[in-house]
Formats: sequence, structure tokens, C-alpha cells
Amino acid sequence: MRTAVATFGFGRPDHFERMLRSLGSCPEVVNGTVDVVHFLDGGPGSEQEALRNVIESSGVPYASIVARPENLGVGRQLIGARRELLDEQGYDRMVLVEDDIELSPTYLTSLLNLSDWAEAYTDVGTVQVWNVEAGSKEELQPHLHQVELTNRHFVTYCLTKRAWDIIKPVLYAYEEKFLMRRPYAKRPHYRIRRFMRQQLKRARQMPQGPRLDPPSEAIHNPFPSIPWRSAPTSQDAITSLAMYLAGLHRITTRVSHAYYYGVTGVHCTPELYEFMGFNDQGWWQWDAAPEQFEIRYKDAKGQWLSSHYR
Repeated sequence: MRTAVATFGFGRPDHFERMLRSLGSCPEVVNGTVDVVHFLDGGPGSEQEALRNVIESSGVPYASIVARPENLGVGRQLIGARRELLDEQGYDRMVLVEDDIELSPTYLTSLLNLSDWAEAYTDVGTVQVWNVEAGSKEELQPHLHQVELTNRHFVTYCLTKRAWDIIKPVLYAYEEKFLMRRPYAKRPHYRIRRFMRQQLKRARQMPQGPRLDPPSEAIHNPFPSIPWRSAPTSQDAITSLAMYLAGLHRITTRVSHAYYYGVTGVHCTPELYEFMGFNDQGWWQWDAAPEQFEIRYKDAKGQWLSSHYR
């Protein structure tokens, strides 16, 4: 499939450089199997020139740089990138990479292998090979081929045009209603939560065709309730909600091929980073990427795995 890799930058050239250096270690980038497109948001604090210098001096091949003339904010930036690459430029799938994730050289190979495997199932939405699974290299090595359902962060994942076409009406409605005429940091949280509650009243869809079809005990609504004061209102939250309503599952490898270092950012603090368990990430370099995958729904004790949105 024709694949684009979208990176996102706003300020923090040191973060962006660390991410880009790791992306350049992936053979698919070096040999041109994928097209790398850098999306740089604009406005005060954007440091676009510094980010351009990081890109140009890195030697990492890229197809284009999309520098926004104004500040779109995280929501419009990420939704806009999906619109431009999947709707307008006709890519079959895209990999989204934020500026606070370090990738293993096996990252893209594993991710695209998993994407190819998942396309046999009409009820798979996004795939990722970033996860939080503690353990030594020796403990994790036997589990490289295992995948599981997830509702974790969207810091980096692969999305196909097929899945995007199913969920984009909800994302575009969210963008138009709540993001177009105000800064992202000032989005109307209560109105968005009302929008989410309204969406959850709809019947959950069931995709046609061959499905992964997990047992009901393994499936968890990322938003079983929408607390007025605390439910997340980000575009990631709406993406996760749209996936659930469309009957699409998010899957990840049990063992990670990337390391999330976003201790501070738009949605994270050192306290939250620790609370979310990111200090327990097993971060190891692997000699090879898995080519075949096996889904697991229970842990070693026979208990159903669970994952809520966080």
C-alpha cells in the first residue's frame, strides 16, 4: 500500500530531533518505501525555522514540509494531516508520529507488517507497535508476535484510508463545531462532552465481512461514562470514540518497538506520566520484526485483559 509517515512539530526542536534521528534508523525511510511528510504548526512559539534546520541537517529523507502560516493547534493539525494525506493526496494508509516518541529500527517494519495482517479483518481500525509492557529483554522476546486490544494513547499509530473513511464524519463534525474559531486550548469542554454523550446514544455498528470479532469480554468502551468535569475532549479522545462506535478495534503489539518520552507537553505532566505507568515501559532494541501475529485476550493467569482510554 502507498504509505505516508506524518511527523508533527511545534517548538521543542530537541524533542523533534530525537524523534527524527530514530525515524531515520528505519530502513523504509532510507530506501524510500514510505513518504515522510513533516507538519509544522505555526504561530508564536512554533520555532519553525529551528525545526526546518533540524530536518535539513538530519539527512533523513523526506517528501515535503507543510509549514502552517498560523497556529492550528493539536486538534486541527492532526485532523488536517489525515485529510490532506488520505482524502486529498490518495495515500492508502498513514503513520502518525508525534515529536516525543523514539522509534526502534524495527518500528516501521513491525508496524507495516501488523497493518498488512490486520487488513484481513474489517473490524480493525488502527494498529500500533507502541505499548507499555514492563519486563527484561529476555522476558519480552518470546512475546514479540503477540497483539492485544488497546485504548492507550495515540502517540504513534497506523491508520488506513478504509478506517478513516468510516470515522471521519465524526472527526469532521467535531472539528467544525468546536475547533475552527478558537484556540485548541480554549475548546469548549462542556459542549464537547455533550457532543460525546450524544454520540454514545447511537447504536454501535458492526462492520461487514471477515472480522477479528473479539469475545465481548475482551471489548471495552473507552468512554463508559462522560463525567462533565473530567472526560477528555481532545481529538484523540474523539478518534477513540468514533472507532468504538463504528465497531472498529484498536490493536497493538504486546511488546513495544518505540519509547514515549513526553514527560511534559499539551496533555502530560511528570506526575501524569508516572500515574499512567510510562515509567514502566520496556524499551529494548530487537534484531528482527515479527511477520506473523497472534491475538491474545487473557493474561498468563487466564484473566481477561482490559484497557481503558488514557
